[in-house]
Amino acid sequence: MKIYSVNITDVEDGLFEAWLDRADGEKKNSVMKMQSEKKRKLRIAADMLCRKGISEFCGIPENEIAIRRTPLGKPYAEGLPVHFSISHSGDYAVCAVSGSEIGIDIEKIRTVHPRAHEKFCTESEARYINGDENGFFKIWTLKEAYFKCIGTGLGTDIKDVSFEISGEEISCSEKGCEFSFFPLDENYICSVCKKTELFG
Repeated sequence: MKIYSVNITDVEDGLFEAWLDRADGEKKNSVMKMQSEKKRKLRIAADMLCRKGISEFCGIPENEIAIRRTPLGKPYAEGLPVHFSISHSGDYAVCAVSGSEIGIDIEKIRTVHPRAHEKFCTESEARYINGDENGFFKIWTLKEAYFKCIGTGLGTDIKDVSFEISGEEISCSEKGCEFSFFPLDENYICSVCKKTELFG
């Protein structure tokens, strides 16, 4: 597993323009429909990272990589023995690349509504959060990473998957995955979920 990250404020505008020049018509139109320049740059940066990661993992040129999506929306590299996941928030885009199913999620730490956790947390997770934004985004990103890993995205069963965190130790109610926090920036929480061979 390898994780790539970039802060878009460190990327020269010329690189974004070069990406747009190479992108196919559908992808270019999708990006240009975004009203926010920052969101456009984050989307482009995430695509640049995943293509770089897949290229290095598989040993092929980036222009030979075809990104497709499953019926549930999970992206994959067509015909290649690699798995990847992307995420972006604030000024960062991240990508995780692996030989097994993987999910990654990043969130910039920010103030949230005091009852925001009620929609996705179990009682034990709510006690862990206890009004702390860091705790909130640790639980949130772990759940996002898990559902990205299994390929369903966040769904109605989000409370059926629960986490317990003790320092850097993370345990999950669902077996078959390993979890970790990726140290990136003190103002962000980034969680990674990777399938193990025992996944049912």
